[in-house]
Amino acid sequence: MRVETKKIRDMFDYLSSDDSGLLLKANGAFVFCRDDPLVARTVSDLMNKGLADYAMFTGGIGKDSGYLIDLSLPEAKWQAGLLNMVHGINKKNIYIEPTASNGGECCRFGIDTIIKNELPHKNLIIVCHPTSLRRVKSVLTYIAREEKNFDSDYQKIGTPYAFNPENPNDQKEAVAEMLRIADWPSRGWADKQDDLPIDLVEYSRYINKCWNSNHE
Repeated sequence: MRVETKKIRDMFDYLSSDDSGLLLKANGAFVFCRDDPLVARTVSDLMNKGLADYAMFTGGIGKDSGYLIDLSLPEAKWQAGLLNMVHGINKKNIYIEPTASNGGECCRFGIDTIIKNELPHKNLIIVCHPTSLRRVKSVLTYIAREEKNFDSDYQKIGTPYAFNPENPNDQKEAVAEMLRIADWPSRGWADKQDDLPIDLVEYSRYINKCWNSNHE
């Protein structure tokens, strides 16, 4: 079965749209981790430009942990180590939440970490893998409002990941994120997207069904 790579690219462009050209000074960076050194590099760039005073890394060991699973090393601790030891950011400006195992927990436990440490949070910059960026923000804003009474203005930026619409792994991740951003609001897991591209959602459902049928 041939995958329409233009539609996959369109999905990624929608999912990864960020504020990179318009970022304003924020209190801190709310960082969603995975086993990708580009996360720490992106945070380093923000902090060196004076756009964030601190970084709060959230992420334990989960589906995006890769080799870190074998090392029993939480994603947040690894990324914090990179930020300090590779990029030279002072550890006093780094905060770690190393137990979350999924996106919802990253939001909840990350908010708890900011509150526990009495960190300013009038304005925060969300940092994460670009394919997940729109979904992550929609989950965070929902949980912050509905569960935590956590008030903040959010900006967002993805890492400079080289997305390849020909790559099966990138294809599957984009399709999965389109379905999450479409379906999670009705389940009470995320905020609704008013600009949801229905044609891409329908294609995601179709291609996902085809992939699943090939494995039956």
